[in-house]
Amino acid sequence: MKLEKFIQTSSNLYAENRLLKFVVVCIGCAVIINSFCSYAALHYQKVVILPPVVDKRIMISGNEVNEDYVRLFTRYAMTLLNNYTTGSAEGQFEEFVEHLVTPEFYPDIRETLYGLVDTVKRLNITSAFYPQTIDVDIKNKTITVAGIKKEFTNTTLVEDGKKQYSIKYVIVNGRFYIDDIKELKN
Repeated sequence: MKLEKFIQTSSNLYAENRLLKFVVVCIGCAVIINSFCSYAALHYQKVVILPPVVDKRIMISGNEVNEDYVRLFTRYAMTLLNNYTTGSAEGQFEEFVEHLVTPEFYPDIRETLYGLVDTVKRLNITSAFYPQTIDVDIKNKTITVAGIKKEFTNTTLVEDGKKQYSIKYVIVNGRFYIDDIKELKN
C-alpha cells in the first residue's frame, strides 16, 4: 500500500500505519460480532426428525421437546416393559434399563425387572399391553398411560384388565429418560 499524500515520507508512513490499524480493528470487531451471533444461533437451533414410522413432527431444542416426541418414547418404553414372552423379556428389560432410565432410577428398576424375568421364565408368562390413552404434562414432566393388559401362562389367560401407569421423565440434551414409573391402582 503506497500513500503519497504528504511530501515527507515519514508522514506518509504514519498515515498508512493509521489506515492499517483501522482496518485491523474493523476486522476484529466483525469477528467478535460474528462469534456472538454464531453462539446465539446454536441455542435457537432446532432438530426436526421425521422417521418413516412417525407421522408427526418431532422437535428437539436443547432440553425442550414437543409432546409428540414424549408420546413416541412413551409408547416405545411401554412396549419394552409390557409386551414380552419368555424368550424376549430379558433382552427387552435390558434394553429398557440401559437406554431409557436415569442413573438415579437404575438400581431400583433393574432389581425389579430382573426379578420379573425369573418369574416370567419360571411360569412361562406372555404379556401384551394395549395403550388407549397417553396424557402428557410437559410442565410437570409426567405422563399417565392407561390401557388394557393381558397376561397368559402357557395358553391360560391369567390377567385381563385395565392398567394405568404414572411416569416421571427428564430430557437431557434432547434424550428422553424415565426417572420413575409406577402402576396406579384403579
